[in-house]
Amino acid sequence: MEDQELLNQLASIEQLILRVGWLEQRRFAQDLAAFGLTPPQFFVLRSIWSRGKNPTMSALAYDTLQHCATITGIVDRLVKMGLVRRQRDVHDRRRMLVELTPVGREALDKVRGSREERLRETLTRLSAQDAQELLRLLRVYLEAFRSQYEEAEGIASDKPVPDMDSGAE
Repeated sequence: MEDQELLNQLASIEQLILRVGWLEQRRFAQDLAAFGLTPPQFFVLRSIWSRGKNPTMSALAYDTLQHCATITGIVDRLVKMGLVRRQRDVHDRRRMLVELTPVGREALDKVRGSREERLRETLTRLSAQDAQELLRLLRVYLEAFRSQYEEAEGIASDKPVPDMDSGAE
């Protein structure tokens, strides 16, 4: 009987994650489209912002769970849009460093403000306790997911999941 209950819980969790993910992804893409950005472009901008001083392409790939070749294409488009600059590391010419331009910082601030307002509207429908518990459980789930991803990809890391929304790592 317990096995069936566990299977039912797993099915419910899977369905809820898929539904929340799908709805949030659609809403997020709509928000970003208003600013001329795609979700991967936003995540790269946010990673650059959270890391501060000129992260490498491999650091951006790590933060966004992308391959370096994918990050190169995303950064190429962000450069063309005037949102980031790329430069070679003066100490290691093989490394490419990326930084936000003032236009990129302004665009990121506007997107973050818009997203914050949307999330605030949703969270006000929850009690303070439920909102806090949701945040806690999402962090726990994300850490477990990232750990599983790193094991599957053969990535060794003791780093916690970056809390990119607060700017803390």
